[in-house]
Amino acid sequence: MGKPAAPDNRITHRIAGNRITKHEYKSMTPSSPQELLATWLERLAPAKLVGADGEPVASGRANQSGASLERLLLSVSRSAMACEFEVLLNQHQYRNGPEQALAALDIIELLENKLSVYKPHSDLSLLNRFGAKRPVAVAADTLKLLQLAQDIHQLTAGAFDITAGSLSDVWGFSRRQGEMPTPEKIADALKSVGTELVQIDAELAQVGLLREGVKTNPGGIGKGYALDRAAGHLTGQGIDDFLIHGGLSSVIARGERQHPHVGGGWLVSLRHPLRVEEVLGTIRLRDQALGTSGSGKQFFHFGGERYSHIIDPRSGWPAQGMLSATVICRSGAVADALATALFVMGCEHAQEFCAKFPQISAIILVANKKSVRPQIVTVNTTEEQWQC
Repeated sequence: MGKPAAPDNRITHRIAGNRITKHEYKSMTPSSPQELLATWLERLAPAKLVGADGEPVASGRANQSGASLERLLLSVSRSAMACEFEVLLNQHQYRNGPEQALAALDIIELLENKLSVYKPHSDLSLLNRFGAKRPVAVAADTLKLLQLAQDIHQLTAGAFDITAGSLSDVWGFSRRQGEMPTPEKIADALKSVGTELVQIDAELAQVGLLREGVKTNPGGIGKGYALDRAAGHLTGQGIDDFLIHGGLSSVIARGERQHPHVGGGWLVSLRHPLRVEEVLGTIRLRDQALGTSGSGKQFFHFGGERYSHIIDPRSGWPAQGMLSATVICRSGAVADALATALFVMGCEHAQEFCAKFPQISAIILVANKKSVRPQIVTVNTTEEQWQC
């Protein structure tokens, strides 16, 4: 579509700290897509959190072995990123639980101010307005999010693209008023789409755009990243057992729900995208994140066809063929982005993608012409993890 080639010296993957030299980066470049994904998972959701002294952070559990189980839940919530974020704790388990839950929600609110394209002075709003004219200085979180988006874009062969904002505009989804654009409008919007148009200087923590009109939008990755950061705060404060979600479609669970009927971990219901009262199965999360992308809420009809708000950034047309895609892995940001990418890929290519990455599990829902219950396709799930 006439997109300019990326400069030869542009760093494609950036896995280490936010400010590194090109020489340092080259020595850290993963040797395979599997290693690249594994490195991001460890960076966003470390298997064992360590303190400044290099030692594991001590547990903050108030209930020790043999203590009575806590059946009740403590809920702390706040509106952010156009949804409700909620932290769930076993009530009375942690003396500092409510305080740290509020602190975790503060982190999410601060991230919204950095990332939301609806905040005129956020990093991404400033990047969209001025990035084609000059490099824009961004916060470390914004830099990391854009680095991750670039790598997920490459891993998914372009099925995930953080620059698809102009396509959402032309289809009316950014205004929540779906409309059928002309082929000419789609082709024109595609000229401003492509993660390769985002140029990151990791050393200076600056980002530029290679073309006027490029619109970055964190809608498919931002909530998951915010959950990663909030979960990291809770774990760093010694809170090992909790569930935190953003609008129910993005979830991170750590440790155990202290209830005799749960049986370990935290249970999350997977519901029919079009019949929300119908539960299709139960997902057990333990030290994992979940991201779901689907067309159940945002869509419109035209000419007898149903058009989803999730647009294939490669063609410019709404993705078809799936009802939803759910990804389970350690990181909320990775789960969110990959769920969007799998929805765009379609069922067959999504299965092929997941088969290459044992670190992730997927539950794909496809419309069933013979029944109102959708066809359920699972990849890399275990019996303990998924029950229907």
